[in-house]
Amino acid sequence: MKLVGLVRAGDIAGVVRELSALRPDQRQACAPALAAHRKAIARTGPTAEQKAALSAAELGCRVTPAAATAWLLTYRYFTMDTWTVDVLNLYSTAWRTELVARLGDRATASDTVYTLTEHLVHDTGCPVPTSRQFILAWLFNRAHNRERPARVRGGAPGADLLERLRADSFTPALVPLAVARPGRLVLGRPVWLLEALVALTAEGVADRAELVDGLFADMAADPPRGSEAAVVLDALALTPAEHARVAPERAALVRHLLGRLREDGTHAESASSLLFLRALAATPAENALVVRDYAALLDDRPGPVAAYAREVLAGLDEAGLLTSGARTGAGGRILLRPGGGRSART
Repeated sequence: MKLVGLVRAGDIAGVVRELSALRPDQRQACAPALAAHRKAIARTGPTAEQKAALSAAELGCRVTPAAATAWLLTYRYFTMDTWTVDVLNLYSTAWRTELVARLGDRATASDTVYTLTEHLVHDTGCPVPTSRQFILAWLFNRAHNRERPARVRGGAPGADLLERLRADSFTPALVPLAVARPGRLVLGRPVWLLEALVALTAEGVADRAELVDGLFADMAADPPRGSEAAVVLDALALTPAEHARVAPERAALVRHLLGRLREDGTHAESASSLLFLRALAATPAENALVVRDYAALLDDRPGPVAAYAREVLAGLDEAGLLTSGARTGAGGRILLRPGGGRSART
C-alpha cells in the first residue's frame, strides 16, 4: 500500500499529498493496514519522521469526527507540526466544528489536544467550548505559553499569564464562566490561577462578588484540605464587607472543621483542619456561637488541638463573650496558658 510505504520512508509531505488524493472512503480503508504497521514497528524504534508520518496518515484515515476524537485521545501526546493543519483541512468546516464539540470536554487530556482544539476554534469560527475541562486547559496553556508550530492558530502575546489573558480573545467569554464556578477550577490548583482571576475581576472583566461567593459556596459544599484553603483565602484577601457577606458559609465551615477535630484523626488531619480554621479568621462573635464545640476539644485531643481551643476560648473570655456557664463548663482549662483571659484573674 502506497500510504504505508510513505510512512515507512518517513515522508510526511508525501503522506499529506497521498491523503489529499484519496476519497474519504479510500482513506478509511487504509486504517487497518496502518494499525498493523504501528504494531509491527512498536519495538523497532522508528525515527521522529516515521512517527510523524504515521500520525499524519492515521489521523487522515479517521474520517468521522468520532473516529478522529478516539484517535486523538488515544495518541494524545503526538507531536503537532504543520502537517496537522494540512490533515485537518481535508475535512469540511462542519466536520471540524463537530470535532471541537467532541474534544471540548476532553481538552485536559493533553496540551496537544487543547492546542489542536483551540486551532480549530480559530480556524472554523465556531463557538469556543465552555466546559470546565476546556477552561482549565486554556488557563494552563496560557500559563505555560508553549510555542505553536507554524500555521497552528492560537495563543496570546504577553510576558506573563495576566498579560496574555488580557490580550486573549477567549477571555471575555471564559473568565466570567471561570468566576461563576471557581471552586471547580482553582481549589487544589496552583495559586496563580486564582491570582489571575482576582486581578481580572479587579479590572472589571468579571464580577469579584461572584468569585468570592462562588468560592465559599464551593468550599462549604466540599471542604478542601487546609493547605489548599489557606492558600486560596490568602490570595482572595477578603475585605471586611466580603468577610461579613459570606459569614453563613464560613460558619458552616467552622462547624464542619470543629466536628473533624472532635473525631479521632491523624496528626496530619488535625493539622489540616487547624490550618483551615485559622485561615477562616472567625470573629469572636462568630466563635461565641460554637463555644461548646471549642470546649469539647479540651478533653483527650492532641496538644495542638487543645491549645488552639484554649486560645479561642481565652480570646472570647477577654472579649467578654464567654458566659459564666461556659466558663464553668470548661472547668478552668482555658486558664492553662500564660496571659489567659479574665477568668485567669478571678
